[in-house]
Amino acid sequence: MSDPSFTPSAASIGPGQPSISDPRPAFRVAAFGLGPRLQRIMEIVFRHAHHNPYRFQAVASREPDEFDLALVDMTTQGARDIARTLRGLARARTVVTVGRRQDPTRVCDDLVLQRFALNLLTVLNRVVEQHRSAASARTGAGVAPPPGVRPTDALERALGRRARVLLIDPSPAARRQLSLALAALGLDAEGVGSAAEARDTLALRRYEGVVLESDLPDACGLTIVRDIRRDSAWRHTPTIVLTRRSSPWDKLKAAAAGCDAYLVKPTSTPVLRATVLRCLERGSQAVPYTPAVAVATVSPVWATLRARWSRVSAARIQMQGSPGAG
Repeated sequence: MSDPSFTPSAASIGPGQPSISDPRPAFRVAAFGLGPRLQRIMEIVFRHAHHNPYRFQAVASREPDEFDLALVDMTTQGARDIARTLRGLARARTVVTVGRRQDPTRVCDDLVLQRFALNLLTVLNRVVEQHRSAASARTGAGVAPPPGVRPTDALERALGRRARVLLIDPSPAARRQLSLALAALGLDAEGVGSAAEARDTLALRRYEGVVLESDLPDACGLTIVRDIRRDSAWRHTPTIVLTRRSSPWDKLKAAAAGCDAYLVKPTSTPVLRATVLRCLERGSQAVPYTPAVAVATVSPVWATLRARWSRVSAARIQMQGSPGAG
């Protein structure tokens, strides 16, 4: 892969340029040597990847200034020359190589044909993150705020307090690591270990974001996401799934539930922080923040949920304490 100055093509992406309804950074992808079937798969994946942090668009043009990333099928004749030419342009193009699982004539490719549909977005996201970070390091922009300035200071001023993120994970160690990672951003991270605790906590106070594991001991974490999306007072709250589940089906279910981002464990701290910041920024733009006194009001839906879970918990305790139980 080459190392260009990597920026989203906001103004030149044509019919698919970013809009108010889709503020994600957009990147144009051109295919070199891919067959019609793989090109069609690529278009379908891009069209339905609403949960992805970046918006990719397949373009037919091969002009250097009309695409940002190049997918080159290295199994076709002349592919090496094409990749070499793209990397040698005055403004180098980012080349993502596509090949077979085992090819003794070449080093490992970025994307394997046998898992093209499954790994396409993952590979492109990684390429974008790597090259944007490299470009920021060279220019000194976007890497870190000036000394004493945190990336969440503007949000803190708007709220009148530090932004809060609720961590929902059954592992105390995972909650502790997440808490430390987010504290460096100037966020107050509070952790709970179950769906019942999460509902009780959400009923008591306002959070600007939620990071949750989908596998919880008492319920599927996505049920919490669905409850948040149904509540008018909470529906714009950013939700991020951080889980070991990596199948396309799991990602599809999370997207259908309304998650803003999906991360697979283990994930790097920079990626986690960047995802949280991006989602918090998007959430703050989606709905105006109200003073801390006003947002502390418990909505009717969460009051009902809390009462329901309190009754369930009471029933469990009564069953455990009754004669003959167990």
